[in-house]
Amino acid sequence: MNRDKKWHKLEDYIALKLREIDPFAKHTPGSGNGHKKGDIQNSVNLHIECKERATDSVTINNDVWNKLKAEIPLHVKKTPLLCLENKEGKRWAVLELSDFLNLYIELYKSKITD
Repeated sequence: MNRDKKWHKLEDYIALKLREIDPFAKHTPGSGNGHKKGDIQNSVNLHIECKERATDSVTINNDVWNKLKAEIPLHVKKTPLLCLENKEGKRWAVLELSDFLNLYIELYKSKITD
């Protein structure tokens, strides 16, 4: 598969950044055809879906968000993360507010105790 395609840039960027903490993070082969769930394989408990848009604005589609959450088995503790990119290459990460606050508080507390 040619990984130089435009629609894989966001996935490749995320996988590369995650390799700082997960050396095996990579694009999920076959994620777009329904065989595998999530766009980025990782061991840091993130269930990642990537959406690249050829528009100035990006929106959070409730159906996409619900599908992303439904793909996570009930017994698996993963945080759903929707990553978006617009036609200018600006990127955003979307997660539920409770997940963001829990992650941020945990990070903050770990910095205080160090």
